[in-house]
Amino acid sequence: MYNHILVPIDGSGQSDRALDHAIKLAKHVSPNARVTVLYVNQQLILNEPPISVPLNDTLAEEGRSMLESASAKLAGSGLLFDGVTLTGDPSTVICSIADADGHDLIVMGSRGVGLMSEILLGSVSHSVIKHANCPVLIIK
Repeated sequence: MYNHILVPIDGSGQSDRALDHAIKLAKHVSPNARVTVLYVNQQLILNEPPISVPLNDTLAEEGRSMLESASAKLAGSGLLFDGVTLTGDPSTVICSIADADGHDLIVMGSRGVGLMSEILLGSVSHSVIKHANCPVLIIK
């Protein structure tokens, strides 16, 4: 049924609940289920680079921190798992990874950490629902 579950995370409470739900689902569905945790650094386009701010290093560290927390949770679950950090438009990256790696389910939170961004730019979860080629489970 669902043997390879993709869980996009962003540090929000809803993405934490989505990971918890994916772990429970994977344990019940198949002993060989695999969970992939994905953190997407949103691509920033700046007119002028910030002075003395190692932006790439800061974003990379943020991604590592998010994955470490999720990996600790998954390590205790006994499931097979991996973690990926990529940069780009979150909904595009999520859908691309789901297709490229053969995920058969995406489990994600309904809202991320950026409520204002969501209002102004559109919901990542809404875009994933529209464009994903596999089922999407939204966790509130």
